[in-house]
Amino acid sequence: MVSSFLVAMLSSMLIVTGSLYSYRNMIQSRVENSEIDDFKDVIDEMDDPYDLYEEERESEITDIKQMIKEEKARQKSNIIENTTKNASAMVSLYRLLPYAFLILGFIGLENSRTLEILPYLVGLAVGMPMGYLIAKKLFISQS
Repeated sequence: MVSSFLVAMLSSMLIVTGSLYSYRNMIQSRVENSEIDDFKDVIDEMDDPYDLYEEERESEITDIKQMIKEEKARQKSNIIENTTKNASAMVSLYRLLPYAFLILGFIGLENSRTLEILPYLVGLAVGMPMGYLIAKKLFISQS
C-alpha cells in the first residue's frame, strides 16, 4: 500500500517539476532571442487618449471586425510553427524521464502484485501540488 502511494507521488511530483523546468527554460531562451520593437500598433491608435483620430470613429467598428478576422487567420496559419517551437519543451528529458518512471513504476508494482489502485491514485493527486510547490521554490520564484 505504501509503495503504491510513494511511486505514484514521486512520479507525479517529478512530472510536474520537470514540465515546469523545461517550460521555464524554453521561455527564457525565447526572451533572450527576442527583439523588442518600439512602435505604435493599431490597438494603440484605436485607444488614443487624446482623440486625435476622431474622424475615423465611424469606421472603427468595421476595422475592429476586420482586424479580428485577420488575427484569427494568422493564428490558424501559425499552428505548425507554434507546435515546432514548443516541441523542445514537450520532448524534453526533464519530462520524458519522469513519465518513464511513472510507467515503469506502475508495471513494476503490478508485476510484483503490490499495486493498489486507491493509494496509487491518491499518490498521483498528492504529488501534483507538491511538484508545483517544489518547482516554484526552485525555478519560478527566482528572477
